[in-house]
Amino acid sequence: MSEAFKDEKAPVVDGFPDEKAPVVEGMQDEKAHVVNGMQDITQRDLLTEREIELLELEARMNAQLDEKLRTRPDKHPIAIYFILPNEFGERFCYHAIAPNMNKYFLQITGMTKIQAKVYTTAFTMLSYFFPVLGAALSDSYLGKWWTIIWFSVIYLIGMIMLTVFSIPNLLGKVGTVSYGLTFLPMIIIALGTGGIKPCVSSHGGDQYLPSQEKLKDRFFSLFYVAIQMGELITQFLVPVIADRPCMGQKTCYPYAFLLPTIVFLLSLAVFAIGHRFYRVVPPLGEFLPWRALKAAFLAGSRHYKASKEERAAMGHWLNFAEVEYGGVFMDDVRDFGLTLWLIVIPLSFWGMLYVQNNSEWADQYYQMSGALFGRDSKVLSSQFSNVEAILKIIMLPGLVYFVYPFFEKRGWNFSLTRRMSAGYVVMIISFAISAALNKPIEHGFLNAGRNPKDMADYDGTYCAECLSGWYQFPQWFLFALSGSMIWPSTVQFMYVETGRQFRAIATSFGLLMTSLGSIWITILDPALANAGMDTTARMWTYCGIGIAGWILFVAISWTYTPRKQRQPINQPAREAKETEYCLTTELPADL
Repeated sequence: MSEAFKDEKAPVVDGFPDEKAPVVEGMQDEKAHVVNGMQDITQRDLLTEREIELLELEARMNAQLDEKLRTRPDKHPIAIYFILPNEFGERFCYHAIAPNMNKYFLQITGMTKIQAKVYTTAFTMLSYFFPVLGAALSDSYLGKWWTIIWFSVIYLIGMIMLTVFSIPNLLGKVGTVSYGLTFLPMIIIALGTGGIKPCVSSHGGDQYLPSQEKLKDRFFSLFYVAIQMGELITQFLVPVIADRPCMGQKTCYPYAFLLPTIVFLLSLAVFAIGHRFYRVVPPLGEFLPWRALKAAFLAGSRHYKASKEERAAMGHWLNFAEVEYGGVFMDDVRDFGLTLWLIVIPLSFWGMLYVQNNSEWADQYYQMSGALFGRDSKVLSSQFSNVEAILKIIMLPGLVYFVYPFFEKRGWNFSLTRRMSAGYVVMIISFAISAALNKPIEHGFLNAGRNPKDMADYDGTYCAECLSGWYQFPQWFLFALSGSMIWPSTVQFMYVETGRQFRAIATSFGLLMTSLGSIWITILDPALANAGMDTTARMWTYCGIGIAGWILFVAISWTYTPRKQRQPINQPAREAKETEYCLTTELPADL
């Protein structure tokens, strides 16, 4: 990160004040403001005074780095080589826990199958809910750097607690451990990983200049390759360690959780070392979600009370709060709301299907033969799920460098919303395959004389009467393809389709779709089970709900206009977007 700037008006950002911040070339008077090296003449009331101060601060803080970026526009910023290892380490840690949690709960606490699924899903729900808190603190007060650092410390504390609490008989006899004590470290870990999630990807996006849009597009794919590499390696190592006897027990979770704790600590150190290479977007200094809500309520109240003539003169209803909050901010509020309407609710039903791979699909695999490479081989469920990571590592670059360009060269724009729509359909098909296989899997398991209550203990073992675990490969293939299309597209969509002040919090709401999907499961699964539905019937029900969610997504996205093409709601916002996108032609004159 370039040296921070401190003056009487602007707050100290990232806690590193430096009164000798460089003066940006082109800033010749108090009315000229530079954003990423482009002069943005703001003699009129284009921005609020506070927003002008933040733009000046950002320009001065990043002046030296921006100059270096302009000299090598076709190269990735050095900063991402510190950000990507950090994401690798964090995902290594997370995926050491999430895929093994269902089995951990069954074996250590003695939970039932439904209870383990609910607790596993609750962890996922919290992990994808807390990004809202992390993003709000990042954009409002702490900035992305300090948010990542502080929530990483919380994450590390949770991992240490999990490692210690997993020591046999420390919290109680194995198989009877308190559910609450077992889940406490999970809550802390969920808070830590959630606080980090929206900030790392948006922090990486902040490292690029507007002119480096293609590189930024590739970064988001590389970002997800780093995620999959972390997931892949941890799932080859951690399950093997956990499945070995130690400390007088048939499992060894303390050492299994110690490894990712150490890896996460090292990745955090790498991220901290790269501090001087990071571009910084200063926080607003005010709680951004509350500011947006206040602005929307004020505008809505005035619009409701206004006459027909006043409404016609003002144009968009959000313009009624333009004086207090600035035209650019109100346009950004509109953009943020449009992305939420498209992403959060419709894709939450995709998330409902997505999160069940760690619970429903794991339970399914426990009833299959895990001797995938001969009678004497043993492949655990969490290890077999690694096919997802392997496939994603292949699919992600393939989609970005070959598939999407292939369609674009032939005149069909594979836009972000189209990628998400296609990925949605693929997920529904993968879950339908899983549902179709479930009855034969259960019959084979029962014919082998095995006890359903002890299914986790059969994980990865040989079974002559059971279906081979390879039968799950088609659904995992489609699952990986769906994730490769949905996840990078969603994060990139929330970043590029919202204003600069909303990018981290918008990313967090993009992740919220998974949290909402988990909520649907915690509500529906017990209810469907109490209604007498067996596992297969519940899975087909989820498929039907997924189809309804996809139809809703298509209906909303069909009318969605990308931010670059969208008409701003006021003149200040129009001029700001012309500068942001370096437009050579004017936007449509009529609002």
